[in-house]
Amino acid sequence: MVRQVLIDSKIPYVEVQDEAAFYGPKIDVQVWSAIGREFTLATNQVDFAVPARFGLVYKNNQNKMDTPICIHRAPLGTHERFIGFLIEHFAGNFPIWLAPKQVSILSISEKFNDYAKKVLQLLINSDIRGLVDIRDEKIGKKIRDAEMKKVPFMLIIGEKEFNENKVSVRRHGSGDVGNIPLEEFAKMVQDEVNNSLGVN
Repeated sequence: MVRQVLIDSKIPYVEVQDEAAFYGPKIDVQVWSAIGREFTLATNQVDFAVPARFGLVYKNNQNKMDTPICIHRAPLGTHERFIGFLIEHFAGNFPIWLAPKQVSILSISEKFNDYAKKVLQLLINSDIRGLVDIRDEKIGKKIRDAEMKKVPFMLIIGEKEFNENKVSVRRHGSGDVGNIPLEEFAKMVQDEVNNSLGVN
């Protein structure tokens, strides 16, 4: 039955004898990490034992009582292993839609901290995940730190940006993008996320 599902679904598979769990056959979804290591990402297992132990029954199409089978699904395996796989696969350099923080807002001096917080609030309202760096550090160090954390976008906030209600945008790994209105930046990030996910 499990084999036929794979055949009917036209899913390529390799059958391995004596690898099933004691309670029934299983389908393991194998993946290879960025460094070529193979491991099981997800499993689907047919369990013939547990339903009988729980006394589960149903009426079949012959109007007779029958014992169902149980399917154990772990589409992401353990979440810890799945997150570990993603971190290794992307080497921590997540695409914009997946990055825990999509934007780091870097204030040049404490005079612009309030504007930086206002920028963060607008991003949050636009469903963009961000953080504000208002540490008493030089802007070069803040940029280096954001680069090391692999945050996809950095917004530099200084006097020019404050006066013009704009943000100076830097892209992780590629540098300066330009000085653009805040709303335009928010739309740019939303469009990139939507395009990545195939959302219109």
